[in-house]
Amino acid sequence: MTTPIQRNAPRPIETKPTERPVAQTPAQPPARNEAVRPGTGTDGFQPTAGTAGTQTANRLGAAPAGAEEVRTTSATPVAPAALSPTELRSAQQAIANSSDGRDATAVSDWLRNNPDPAKQAAFMDMMFHFGPVAGGILDSVQRLPEADRTRLSQALDNAYRSGAVSPQELSAAVASSGRGALPGATHEGLAGIISGTGNPDLIATYATAEMGIVRASGGNDPQRSAAVATALAGMPPDRLQSFLAANREGMADVIKNINASGPDATYSPALGRLLDAAGRINPPTAESLKLFTDSIDRLGENRESRAAAARFFTQHGDAVLSSLQDSSGSLGLDGQKKMSELFARTLFSPPQDFPGSDAFRQNVMQRLETMNAGLARHANENPPSQDAKRSARLMGSVVGALEGGFQVSLDELGKRNEAVKGMVDLLFSAKSLLPNLPIPGAGKLKDLTIDQIQRWVTSSLQERAQQPSQAIPFHRTFGEQIANPDLRTDYDAARGDAFLNRQRGLSR
Repeated sequence: MTTPIQRNAPRPIETKPTERPVAQTPAQPPARNEAVRPGTGTDGFQPTAGTAGTQTANRLGAAPAGAEEVRTTSATPVAPAALSPTELRSAQQAIANSSDGRDATAVSDWLRNNPDPAKQAAFMDMMFHFGPVAGGILDSVQRLPEADRTRLSQALDNAYRSGAVSPQELSAAVASSGRGALPGATHEGLAGIISGTGNPDLIATYATAEMGIVRASGGNDPQRSAAVATALAGMPPDRLQSFLAANREGMADVIKNINASGPDATYSPALGRLLDAAGRINPPTAESLKLFTDSIDRLGENRESRAAAARFFTQHGDAVLSSLQDSSGSLGLDGQKKMSELFARTLFSPPQDFPGSDAFRQNVMQRLETMNAGLARHANENPPSQDAKRSARLMGSVVGALEGGFQVSLDELGKRNEAVKGMVDLLFSAKSLLPNLPIPGAGKLKDLTIDQIQRWVTSSLQERAQQPSQAIPFHRTFGEQIANPDLRTDYDAARGDAFLNRQRGLSR
């Protein structure tokens, strides 16, 4: 039966058959609390002062980035109920108006005016019968307040779990080229609604559909990749881990595309949301660590991405460095490049005022102080143990990558003023951690004001304009404190390699 709808450009929309699908049995019990308990799974170098901060971006239904709880479905699903003729007509009209106007307001208003979950499930049942029309409506939520987006997420979640919307219908609602969306059209609005459901089965179905389109197009679609990341950020940690493990190649394409070009490279919160979700996987896994390290050259100038990367390293820095080490204990070539760029993007180039930046700086300097104290315990060993030698090489690699990131910001990125500010802030943040750290020609760090540190950094660069790599002698400052000559040799060699390899693989 065909029911006409009153609209500016009438198109018939067929009603769905009256029989209802059998309700789906969720793969996991719906009532779960996947919150990360405070203080569990934290990195050994987590600073005691400061917090990671929270993102302030409008979340399109997802939980705030950096939050430690993922909302999961909890209510018993409610099966759809038949709509009255009046309700049916108003529902059809709302779908038509939202589709024609490319704004989900009419659909959201219908759900608000009909709060019965059974009626809402019937509405979603009808809307998803129209395939990409449903996806297009749920993608058009830019003007909706958060409460309305939440209502859409809740209605979709119940409809999916009750069987009113099947996995096949959800996948069919993802418009591909030639099916209602231009190639590469963003689906981050739709992805935010999906993420807001907190339903891991629903999210996985949607993300798999989007990822399939990305891969079918040759793996080059930044907008859809951002949508996948946005949706996956709503998964609880265990299910996200399972998805990452089962979709390694697809996730590689997703990360490769994120922040690739255009305004999204600077403003999209998608990568930051995904990194925060991966950071909730405790303890970190090979998949979550790979997601982080693969994301480093996607940070660019995106403030949200940088903030989430800093939070991830602050919490999981031990595991990150361990995953990048080679058999000698040094950071491998890829690890040297990754860490140099991470430091260049988060410490020494703008934007540097992201949430968690203070905690990140303290974490980096506290890490060096702890490494240095550990080497001091081996001062009189002859020969030093292999573990001590590995520790010396790792410390040298981290210092070399830190100096390399500073150099990258000066040279490759051309951010001299910002690099100086970043170095000053980094040193000043370490006054309580490294009070006896000697600053060549300036005294001890604990005695210097921020203005004095600023003058020292600036004058050092001016005096060594032709050799800026020697202007901020972190390597000598830390290296000279290593009393064991064999460990000092290991440290120097690893530091030099990391610094020299800083430029390779830099993403602009």
